[in-house]
Amino acid sequence: MTDIKLFAYLAETLGDTIEIQLPKSFTKSQLLEVVAQAFPLMKNEIMTCNVAINQTFATEGQVYEVAEIKEIALIPPVSGG
Repeated sequence: MTDIKLFAYLAETLGDTIEIQLPKSFTKSQLLEVVAQAFPLMKNEIMTCNVAINQTFATEGQVYEVAEIKEIALIPPVSGG
């Protein structure tokens, strides 16, 4: 299981951290899909999140290895004025 830190309304709804079983390697989209499957009522919100892996924003198409990850965070989009 891998811990994923949550922020903003995701943390308010699901808690500061969730545990998810990830495949050994994955892309940003695959990560979001796995999390969305675990929390289907939050799918729309989860799929719009930025993903930070080891404190760097994840890029689409890059493959990440679970063994190399120290931290994952989901960061919802920010709005306001």
